Amino acid sequence: MDSLATSRYGSGRRGPMRQGSKGSGRAIPIPLEPLKPGSRMDPQERLFLEAAERGDKHTVARCLQGPNPVNVNCTNILGRSAIQIAVDNENTEIVELLLHQDGVKIGDALLYAIREGVYRIVEMLIDHPSITREMLGFEWAKTKICSGEQSSEYSPDISPVILAATCNQFEILQLLLSRGATIAKPHVLSCDCEKCIQQVNEDSLRHSLLRIHTFRALASPAWISLTSPDPILTAFKLSWELQHLAKRENEFKDTYNTLADSCKKYACDLLDQCRSSEEVIAVLNKESDEDEVPPPQEGGYDEKLSLSRLKLALKYEQKQFVSHPNCQQLLTGIWYEGLPGWRKRNVITKSFMCIMLIAMLPLFVLNYLIVPRSRVGQILRSPFMKFLYHSASFAAFLTMLLFASTEMVDDESRAFDRGPFPSELEWLIFIWVAGFVWAEVKQVWEEGCKAYIRQWWNWMDFIMLSLYLCSFSLRMVSWYQVHMTDAEPKELNRKDWPEYDPTLISEGLFAIANVFSFARIIFLFQANPHLGPLQISLGCMLIDIAKFLFIFFLVVISFACGLNQLYFYFNRTLKLERAARDNTTCAATKENPFLSLGTTLVTLFWSLFGLTNKNEVRMNLMGSDGVVKVFFTEGIGETLFIVYHAMAIIVLINMLIAMMSNSFLTIEDHADREWKFARSKLWMGYFDEGSTLPPPFNLIVSPKSIYYFFRGWKRLLCKCIRRNRRPKLRRKSTEGTIKQCNGDQISQSNRPSKGSNSASSAFGADQAVPGPPLYQDVMRRLVSRYIHQIKKQLRQDGVNEDDLLEIKQDISSLRYELREDRKRESARTTGHMDNLKRDILRSIHCIGGLPVNGITNGIHDGNTMPHSMSGNFLSQNEIETLKNEIVTSLRVEMRELVQEFAMNQHNMNSSPNHLPNILPPINSELYHTHLYTQL
Repeated sequence: MDSLATSRYGSGRRGPMRQGSKGSGRAIPIPLEPLKPGSRMDPQERLFLEAAERGDKHTVARCLQGPNPVNVNCTNILGRSAIQIAVDNENTEIVELLLHQDGVKIGDALLYAIREGVYRIVEMLIDHPSITREMLGFEWAKTKICSGEQSSEYSPDISPVILAATCNQFEILQLLLSRGATIAKPHVLSCDCEKCIQQVNEDSLRHSLLRIHTFRALASPAWISLTSPDPILTAFKLSWELQHLAKRENEFKDTYNTLADSCKKYACDLLDQCRSSEEVIAVLNKESDEDEVPPPQEGGYDEKLSLSRLKLALKYEQKQFVSHPNCQQLLTGIWYEGLPGWRKRNVITKSFMCIMLIAMLPLFVLNYLIVPRSRVGQILRSPFMKFLYHSASFAAFLTMLLFASTEMVDDESRAFDRGPFPSELEWLIFIWVAGFVWAEVKQVWEEGCKAYIRQWWNWMDFIMLSLYLCSFSLRMVSWYQVHMTDAEPKELNRKDWPEYDPTLISEGLFAIANVFSFARIIFLFQANPHLGPLQISLGCMLIDIAKFLFIFFLVVISFACGLNQLYFYFNRTLKLERAARDNTTCAATKENPFLSLGTTLVTLFWSLFGLTNKNEVRMNLMGSDGVVKVFFTEGIGETLFIVYHAMAIIVLINMLIAMMSNSFLTIEDHADREWKFARSKLWMGYFDEGSTLPPPFNLIVSPKSIYYFFRGWKRLLCKCIRRNRRPKLRRKSTEGTIKQCNGDQISQSNRPSKGSNSASSAFGADQAVPGPPLYQDVMRRLVSRYIHQIKKQLRQDGVNEDDLLEIKQDISSLRYELREDRKRESARTTGHMDNLKRDILRSIHCIGGLPVNGITNGIHDGNTMPHSMSGNFLSQNEIETLKNEIVTSLRVEMRELVQEFAMNQHNMNSSPNHLPNILPPINSELYHTHLYTQL
């Protein structure tokens, strides 16, 4: 890389030539100088950095040694030091060599190692004395700023622990956490503490980026998995917080939304790791303070199944989590509890069974009131049966409304009766309304006001029932005024009634309530897979219409003010002329539609539907000579009217259509997820205990209600008596403020119970444990499976450019290693031969070093004999005699060998010729000198 950069940007003093100059030879100036000039680098430093880039460990070691070692912190053209290059190339040996050098600066090398995911290098770097525990977290930015090191790749706010969490390096993050690294959660956006105010005043952008980097680390699956005891709850709350930050910090909206989606996906991935219904129940049934979950009973789920975590997911709008197949499978099993095989039947059979069940409703209600714990009572408490009977009750209520409307039309006497007494059908409607009101009151009592207000359908129910109650109340007030007093006539033509008669107001409220009642049917569409997405799209379109009406109201107000200001001053003139024409000062005259602000708004609204004449902008004033035309005023009014129509119809209406189409397409892209989420919200209203009987049967006081009422009073009285007698109760030893550790709980839960296998303790952490599973145990399994799945996906990914560069670096390091081994082997062989020659020569020259008794060989290091040694050695004459004897014996043996060879050749040829003299006559002195030289 460095050699490539050098060749690209120039390595000599002479830079690249200017293209416009004709061989002028002047270099192009580089004003910003983003790169370090390669010509200013020392040759030894260049060799050192190139060796680190190629993986040549021995060259790096030679450059760091010697009388003039290179600076270990020198940088290349891109500003990277040798340790950063080695870490980026994942060369552990060179990193280890560089860390042993004095004064080495690690810098961003630790961040490079975390990014590459090399656990061994990260461990060596954080073990270096220059890296403290605080520098792994919040002190990293302060250290970078104080040292004046500005990295082009990483911001100073990105600490090692933040980078490890962001890159999802599970092993490295666990290592950093074990060394004491932490991430401080940012304060709320509206925090006015001294630290936040100081950071905002110093640099607001850096403060925002620091919050984003921190939230990116906190929202990573690695950080949540390793630091949170309840990862799913943490993901829910963090995604909700990030969504609110996206609305408040519009500058970084996309970033916060992306992080929120990652948290939602992480919770969904954890749920995807469940392998049994017990684990799914343990996840969805997690209470806020309890860890243990009761196991499901045979033949159905336990009555204490609260699904608290699922309700929390609905509250935080975790649509992916709720619509997950594992979650939906459990909800479907609970929904059709008590009706085995219902989903396998065809539509005709289901319809016939529903009709039969609805027809048997009075018998079921009577049985439930008498024996609520019977088999029929259990079936009646199942969610599907509750939904069926409540829907049938509402359908009966709508049918009565239809009959009531028909009865009012056929009864002509009602047109003249003031304060009529309610009919039998109206009394039935009132009883149904009372049942609906009681059901809503119980719902508010059980769920709480906040949970009740969060659902828009509850607002519609509240408005509908309020209108009905107001209508019935006004009916009774009207009846009392007419029949209990003699001042008011009982029969009177409606045109003579008071304008705000209670009966008229009651009928108006009843009509509006009917509209809400029939619109309430749309709520039941959520249970159908075909009508459910349409109902959700309709809800989104209503929101778009509300947004559109705000803009449309501003446009209408602007044109209404302009037209009213234009025609307002002609109002007096028109009245006088029409009064004079009719010879009366109080004659009813038809005013111009733009003479007041109210009439102008109405005119402009109805003009969108073509119900306004275009000649309404003309005033037709009468003068002495006839009709007087106000051309300028009428022209301005007509122009404004035309512009209004063009603006409203061409622009605004088409914008509304585009908004509604966009909302429909958005829902259509995720139709299945949106429908399952809405259906789950509908189903959850029928899962809880209570509201078993539909209206108006819920108004009947059952023996069970009386029993619960007296039992509640009894408990309340017992608590009051105990408080009076013992104001302070001594706490038991087991009821401390500190919770028991998870290990004790797990050990207790793993104890063998009755009928359980005694070998249950031999199960692994990822195997089924007899008895109810603990939430912590289940989450430990899910997180472990999730981490293994992530690692498996990383291993299955294809080869990328980074992998190819690593292979290239390994090959380069191996090449230089082999080359160095070859040099060492060659040097070792040459040295061995030289030593062997020296030993032979020393043996010949120093043959006198042998002891007299011949026990050892006196070979010493060096080329000279140790003259100071004393012993029984041979004299110089004896040595010369021994040399002559050795040479003579060698000569004799050689001649014998040659003669033997010649005899063999002669025998093979079978020739009786005389043996030739193969060896020429040899001078003994010359031969002796030659042999001695070779030896």
